[in-house]
Amino acid sequence: MPPGVDSLLMSESLQELVDALAERLQRSVALDDPALNLIAASRHFGDEDAVRVQSILGRGVDPDLQEWVLSLGIAELDGPHRIDVPESIGAKDRICAPVRCAGLLLGYLWLIDDGRVSGDDLTDAALVADKAGVILYRRELFMQRRQARCSALVRDLISADEPTRVAAEIEAIDEELLVPAAAVSVSVVRPADASGERGASAPDLGQVAQHVTSMGVDPAILCLPRPRDLVVLVAHARDGTPSASAVRPLIDSIIERLGVRAIAGVGAWQPSLVSAHDSYQQALIAVRAARFLPGVDDVVPWDSLGVYGLLAKLDPHDLALAAHLAPLAGLASSRNGEVLLATAETFLDLAGSVQRSSEALHIHRATLYQRLARIEEVTGLDLDDGGDRLTLHLGLKLARLAGGVPRAE
Repeated sequence: MPPGVDSLLMSESLQELVDALAERLQRSVALDDPALNLIAASRHFGDEDAVRVQSILGRGVDPDLQEWVLSLGIAELDGPHRIDVPESIGAKDRICAPVRCAGLLLGYLWLIDDGRVSGDDLTDAALVADKAGVILYRRELFMQRRQARCSALVRDLISADEPTRVAAEIEAIDEELLVPAAAVSVSVVRPADASGERGASAPDLGQVAQHVTSMGVDPAILCLPRPRDLVVLVAHARDGTPSASAVRPLIDSIIERLGVRAIAGVGAWQPSLVSAHDSYQQALIAVRAARFLPGVDDVVPWDSLGVYGLLAKLDPHDLALAAHLAPLAGLASSRNGEVLLATAETFLDLAGSVQRSSEALHIHRATLYQRLARIEEVTGLDLDDGGDRLTLHLGLKLARLAGGVPRAE
């Protein structure tokens, strides 16, 4: 059976359960996951409200309403329970039946309550919730097994050991998990807060990975969740598709599901699965750039890095030493050091143009000349000398890649 067919059949079974219950009760029924994301919904019987319509149309549930519902303790229910909804919320009352299997909470079955839900109706809803729990439990096991296989393949395909990569390629093609003769691009995605430092937890990343993985198709997407990031391998029968566009939906999914900012580095397309390691190394450099470099998007393709791509190939220890170069160290520790660093970098980035630099920094030319004179005094470098300019410029770029220069927001 092709990859994903079992999961599809399970989804169809859930829809059939929901539809059959709705027809028996002659009222609309919905099935949500534990976070109140819609899994399946029946047709309406004239009992719908704005919240149900909004959920079905894919716009989700208002976060405040979602928080309020979960705060009612519905995760602790042991059977169908009536939820009295305040008039201020603008929604009808609900019957909530928890969906469980093997002691795990897997979702909620919802009926819109018009006051005419009988005891037999509640019994019927509880039985359907139990059946849905079995299906969701099987699906969860299937997804976990599939994700474990994907993780192992990605780990081997990005390995520095070539025989390991060759063996993984043969296995993936033999099992029809990846298309043969595929070009490959690897991305590294890191959920982060505004400072770009705090990662999401491994279970969170694993859940995202399960939802975006797609094997045995073109393009195929395989994910490797790790404690602080997610490695995404995209295999395509034809290269040329911008690799950043392949990971953008994943970024959106992380933001939606985790509620945090995300950054990503995207490696260039490589001609074969065995070359995935090269794309992975590029992605690691690009995701570092997404965190530290000014004026870059949260999704950074390797081929957009220019000179940073070359400099970032240096050993991280060597990059860290760049911040301690005598001219930079003196500049950083001087009075108004951050201002002088920003001035030097802008001036050098703009090829020493006084007019463009003063405009970019929003200062008068006279102020710029004063700052440049101060930079020369502190560093001992002559900004009219090409060699000294190169020393300072490269030092600044290396320090930025090492996180030694604050990122301008």
